[in-house]
Parts: sequence; structure tokens; C-alpha cells
Amino acid sequence: MALAALSHVVKHFGGPTLLQDVTIDIEPGQKVGIIGQNGTGKSTLLKLIAGDLEPTEGNVFRQRGITLAYQAQELAYTPGATVFEEMRRVFAADVAREKRLAELEHAIAEGQNGLLAEYERLQHEHHAAKAYDLDRRIESVLSGLGLPQSAFHQRIDSFSGGERNIIGLARIVLTRPQVMLLDEPSNHLDMDGIEWFIDFVRKSDAAVIMVSHNRHMLDACVSEIWELRGKKIRQWSGNYTEYVRQKEEADALQERQYHAQQRMIKRLEFQARRLKDMAKAYDDPGQAKRAKALEMRIEQMDKVEKVDRGEHRFRASFAGGDRHGRIALSIRDFSFAYTNDGSDIGSRESGHDPGAASETRDPPPDPAKPDARVIFDQASLDIEYGERVALVGPNGSGKTTLFREILKHANWDNPTLRLGKSVKLGDYSQLHDVLDHRASLIDWTVAATGLLFQPASELLHRFLFKRDDLERPIGTLSGGEKSRLQLARLVHAKVNFLMLDEPTNHLDIQACEQLEEMLDEFDGTLLIISHDRYFLDKLVTRVVEVRDRKLEAFEGKFAQWWETRHREAVESRRGALQLHSQREAAESGKSALALEREEKKARQRELHRMRTQLRALEEKIARLEARQAELSGQLEAAFSGGGSQDALVLSRDFEALGTEIKALYAQWEALAAAVSE
Repeated sequence: MALAALSHVVKHFGGPTLLQDVTIDIEPGQKVGIIGQNGTGKSTLLKLIAGDLEPTEGNVFRQRGITLAYQAQELAYTPGATVFEEMRRVFAADVAREKRLAELEHAIAEGQNGLLAEYERLQHEHHAAKAYDLDRRIESVLSGLGLPQSAFHQRIDSFSGGERNIIGLARIVLTRPQVMLLDEPSNHLDMDGIEWFIDFVRKSDAAVIMVSHNRHMLDACVSEIWELRGKKIRQWSGNYTEYVRQKEEADALQERQYHAQQRMIKRLEFQARRLKDMAKAYDDPGQAKRAKALEMRIEQMDKVEKVDRGEHRFRASFAGGDRHGRIALSIRDFSFAYTNDGSDIGSRESGHDPGAASETRDPPPDPAKPDARVIFDQASLDIEYGERVALVGPNGSGKTTLFREILKHANWDNPTLRLGKSVKLGDYSQLHDVLDHRASLIDWTVAATGLLFQPASELLHRFLFKRDDLERPIGTLSGGEKSRLQLARLVHAKVNFLMLDEPTNHLDIQACEQLEEMLDEFDGTLLIISHDRYFLDKLVTRVVEVRDRKLEAFEGKFAQWWETRHREAVESRRGALQLHSQREAAESGKSALALEREEKKARQRELHRMRTQLRALEEKIARLEARQAELSGQLEAAFSGGGSQDALVLSRDFEALGTEIKALYAQWEALAAAVSE
């Protein structure tokens, strides 16, 4: 039975219709990827399923008692709460039960009577809910999604929007709902976080319905694609690669059928015109009747529609920048650190004056300094003209920091961050902080490009902005629209070195593919931060990893680097296990006393637990024996009264009770023996 369903749903917000006659079912365990261009109603569909929006027409059904979790764009949380506190609120019932169990254990230990039945019931509930390791589960999910342990006990209101998205996703994962509705869950996750999440989705029993532009994720963990196009949903079986293959075949077949039908229609129309002309020339009603029959035949045909490519493509290219010299960027002994409050305490190049001697540079941040969080420590790297480089590393490793320092301080005269002499740098920021959110679209474009109103309008039109959009404040644009605006600025700039920080975030799949084509044709130098494996696989020829505060280069495609890294991780885990065993053996003599104390405490805890269980068994046996005595009396009365049928039923119950009591006595004897040892 479907967990939720939409039946003939129509949705609009007072203007053009967004969804028309949409009918879908969500089955247990179903894994679905929703794709479509920006603005086609993907997020609206999730909100309709979640109940955050009501349909204009049609019906939305949800199974009674269903648990459903929706990952909203904005995280709702308790003001002032830390990450860990907010995650524990997911388990409010388990936390309350845990507290009550502790109270009962204390009361029972002090000799209070009549509490063992409640204690036994709550223990059973706690065990069934798998609630004995809540903190470990929370830590596992937060770490898996890429949040460092140092952030677990920070206040949520201190995090950025991207980090809050990760926290919101963690909360949904911990909730374990029957249906998960996710809107771009891979945004802001690093690569390890994405792989962890893919593994989680594969193993989850929940139905997962996700809007995503991450083609690697759609290939790895969904078994169905819902494509939103032309206000309707078309459902395709298989993952994203299967969808692409099936769609190409279906479109090719439809196109052949469309052209064949159009040729037939033209031929019939030509024959109908000839017959009309002949009927007119010879005053022949029969010819006119035949012409009318041909026109009716055309009218009654089941028309094959022309293939709707649904394509609104950028009409732009990054080509045009002049070639620069061999060296694009040279990084030498670059160091950078933050204080614990997040302020910059310096980098080797940050105080450099191009006209001053190199000895006047600020000293590198000291890794041993107690208030320093060192991001880079004497890192070096060379990038040459035409190279296509991916900068990778976990969230918080310093990738965006390096980009920002290059943009602020790199020039030909800086020996630490040196740009090639003829390099013209262009950058794309994932946070869109280069945009003035108060300015209108056209005013900012005119100011950023130096173009007059008409050429600036034409540039924006090439990036799919309409005339009505020109006066909109940039702050009202969607993430995808802001991304297109940044790309428009870069296209006009005619640069020869592009630095792109998560350029595919907020773009739909078609826009990602168009950006790939534009960058593939770009003959300058690329330095890209991205967690989109499809995107990197197609573009980069070199991978630089931020690792141990250094920049480690790998010569080869991204897929080759990923395979090498995965192999190293497996070997490292194996080596770590061996090292752990060796350390345990080496330290066993030194820590014998501490180990003995721990074992003694563990034995005491176990003894307390067994004694509590023993008392619970004794109470249960007493209750069952009282019931047995009651049944014995009823059985005797039934036999003496001649009620043989009743006596048979009571006899079965009496025997079952005796068997249960015997089993409980066996448990009691085993526990009593263990306690007395």
C-alpha cells in the first residue's frame, strides 16, 4: 500500500500553472530522484507531499500514522541550542525514558517496592527502540556527514547556511522516518560526506524522494527518476544513466514518428488541395467530397507531438581571453591560521608589500601557538597555463580560504602567491558574496561589466533573464539565478584563468552540462573546487588535495585520484588496526592497574544489573504463580461442574503457565549462581 500519493494535482500561486494533472504514488523503500530545470516545481512537489502546501486542485493522500521528514531550505531549531542538544531532541522520548530508568534503578537499589514491573517494561521499550547508544549514533551521523567533532557542541546560530543544511540533514537521518523528502541533500557536503550519505540511503528501509543535480548520487542510490517538464511528471525506471539512455531512445523514436507523420500530413494536404481545385474547375461534387474526407482524416489523426527538448540554453562562451605565460600560479611556503574566535592571525603573504624587501613579511603562523588553528603550513604548488586542476579536501580544510587569499593578495611581485604576469583572473564564489544583494539586476551588471544598459540587457538575456527580471533586486533571485548572473559576469570579462568555487551548486542538471561544455571549450587555466564527481570527471586532468596543511598534487584524472585515495584509505585502516593491536600489547603492562580498576567497576555495574534483573524475575514469578493458583481453582470448579470444554481451555492455559514459570526459574537459578560467584 502506498505511503503517500498525489492524485490529479494542479498547483499554481495565482499566476501560471506550475504543476498540471500530477499523479504519483510513494511506496515503502522506494528511492526516487527528481530532476528538471530550475523553476519547474521540484521543491513545490516536495512541499505538496510533505503537507507544507495545499494543491490548487486534486488530492494528496498520506497513510494514517506515517512518519515523514522534509528537509526544508531553512533549518528550524531551538534558539541558543548546540548541535548536539538539537540532535538529542530527536530522541526526546528515549531521553525521558533513560532518565526514568535511572530514577527507578536508584529507587530499587534503596529498597523501594512495586517498581520492578515498570522498570522491566521500560527496559524492554528502551531495548526495542535501540536507545542505549544515542550519543554514539548522533556522533556517527554528524561525523559521517562531514561535521568535525569540534563543532558538535557549538551553538547552531554560529554556523553558516551551508553548515546548517548539513545539521538539518543529520536530524532527518537520525529521525528514521518512513518517508524522507530531501531538497539538494548533497549541497555543502564534502566528498566523504556524500559517499557516507549514499551508503546510508542504499541501506535505509525508508522511501527517499530527493531533488538533486548530483548525477553521481542519482546513479549510486536511486532506482527511479521523476522528470518534471511541461508542468507534468514523467516517470523513468532505473538510475540517472539509465534515464539518459531511455530518454534518448524514446526521444529518437518520437522524433522519427513525428517526422513520418508530418510527411504524411503534407502529402494528404497536397492531395486535398488538388481535389478541391479539380472540384472547382470541373464543378465535380464527388472530388470536393473526397477532399473533405482527406481533411477529416488529417483532423482525426492521433498527432505525434514534436519532441520537447525543454531546453533554455545559455548562449555564451568563456573563449576570448589572451594566452598568458607558462606559469599561471606559483605558491611557495604559504602558511595561514585563524585564532579560536575565527579571526585571521596572518599568512605569509598577507602583510607583503610588493615594493618592500622580503624580510619584512609577517612570520608564518606558529602551529604550536595555543590560540591558533593552522590551515596551511608552508604549502607549495605550481599551476601552468592550460592546466585543469581540481582542489579537493574535506569541509574546513581551507580550500575556500586559499581561493580568498589568492584573490586578495596574489600578483606577479608576491613571492608567496605569485600570479603569471599576463594572467587575467576570474572567480566564481559559491556564497555569491561578489553580488550586491540590494542592487537591481541591471544596475549591478552595468557596474560590474562597464557595459551600457542595452548591451548589459542583452548579456543577461543570453543567460535566460527576461525583461521583467532586470529591475529585480539581486537579493530576491534564486540560487540558480545568482549562479547564472555570476557566469554572465565571467563571460564578459574574457579572462584566461578561472577559479570556480562550487559552480554547480544551485544549477539544474541541464545547466551543469552546459557549464561543462563552456569550460571544455575554454582554452585557459582552470582551478575548481567542487564536490560534483560527474563535473570533475569530465573536466580536470590534475587533482590537488589539501592534506596535513599541505597541497599534494596528483597527476591524472579525478576518477584515477579517487580510486587511488580509496585504496590508500583501505590500506590505512588495515594498518591502523594492526598498530592498535601492537600498542595495546605494548601498553598492557603499563596500564594493568588501571585496567584492573576498570574491570572491577565493570563487574560492579554488571552485578548491580543482574541483581535488579533477579528482583524483577522474582516479582514476575510470584505474579505468575498467583495466576497459576487461580487457574487451578477455576480448573477444579470446571471439572466438578461438568464443563469439559472450559476445563480443556483452562488446562491448556495452566500447562502454558507452568512451562513459562519453569523457564523463569531456570533463568533465576542461572542469575542467582552468577551473582553468588
